[in-house]
Amino acid sequence: MSYSTRDRTANQPQSIHEPPYVEVDGLLFYKEAGKQPEFLDAAFATILFGERVVIDHLVMLFSSSMDLTQYANRLVQYGAKTIEGPGIWPQDFCPGFTAFPADLTMYLLSVLMPSDGILVLAAPHASSDQLDRLLQERGLNAVHHVALRTNDINAAAEVWQSKGFVPLSVAPQDDGCLCQWSFKNSAGQIIELIHRRCVEGATFSCQNIAALRLTEET
Repeated sequence: MSYSTRDRTANQPQSIHEPPYVEVDGLLFYKEAGKQPEFLDAAFATILFGERVVIDHLVMLFSSSMDLTQYANRLVQYGAKTIEGPGIWPQDFCPGFTAFPADLTMYLLSVLMPSDGILVLAAPHASSDQLDRLLQERGLNAVHHVALRTNDINAAAEVWQSKGFVPLSVAPQDDGCLCQWSFKNSAGQIIELIHRRCVEGATFSCQNIAALRLTEET
């Protein structure tokens, strides 16, 4: 099932809100208050590394699927709708990915907030996998990545490259509906640029996410 993101476009005037994260030496960390549903729901038009942005989706990490589910239930009580998952990625989402690296497996659930912003909740699937190592290194408040809505992905790429973010692939991943491109700065913070040609709430397609996840290993 898909949900509309029609009311939040990249070029629509937005009121700027306080971000739910802080920037520390090039990395992003959630504020404790920033994890509250009321705060998050208003934080999708904000500032990131000095740039005014419209956030398409934010990724929040949890140490276990149980903790993730408890938090997701809070969001649903607030009025959010589950739009992806819950399940183990990739097998529950993209069953054809039989040879995908086990290190990149994760427990995943995405919700659409009342404001039309999307939160992606992720937890490690196994001890010492990629997400587990990231949590050990940066802690539970680490922002895995922020996806930024844009209507011109190449122009946006120039802006973020000027801020020291390096593309993780030569070109965007484009399935004809979602065009997505990941970038990383010298501290290791990932941002994603996303151009939606189709009006739907999905944060990935199987075609795109395979390449996007693999680039995170570089």
